Amino acid sequence: MERYHIGLDIGTSSIGWAVIGDDFKIKRKKGKNLIGTRLFKEGNTAAERRGFRTQRRRLNRRKWRLKLLEEIFDPYMAEVDEYFFARLKESNLSPKDSNKKYLGSLLFPDVSDSNFYDKYPTIYHLRRDLMEKDKKFDLREIYLAIHHIVKYRGNFLEKVPAKNYKNMEHQLDFF
Repeated sequence: MERYHIGLDIGTSSIGWAVIGDDFKIKRKKGKNLIGTRLFKEGNTAAERRGFRTQRRRLNRRKWRLKLLEEIFDPYMAEVDEYFFARLKESNLSPKDSNKKYLGSLLFPDVSDSNFYDKYPTIYHLRRDLMEKDKKFDLREIYLAIHHIVKYRGNFLEKVPAKNYKNMEHQLDFF
């Protein structure tokens, strides 16, 4: 049996090969040189699939956090406004939708939505007032601010260690 050596050049989208003998000359078989390449499409990374999977998990976790927040607030909210969560769920429906049960003001039945948005143009205005003003706020306003914080938790791009934050004593008595 004749000795031979196989050389492979494996790339990302091709494989090259050659068969040589001990004399370093290309071998022949059935009248053909034993040398060649195979080209193919470059492999795809799992990044695209992983991105979809990551987003799906992130949205499921967000939904779970918001449901948990609603469960925490539910007994207290029932005392203030038993239909608040139902109106909030319908807030994205068109007024022309036949499935819509609650018409008029969606956030507060006693105050029009436009008055609320005049007072707080964005959710950040409400959050600022909750932090800075020393007054008792409506539980629905508190829920909306916490809902925003829980839903959009911010980013973690800053590498500030937790030990750099100062712990302060706070009294939370809104229930």
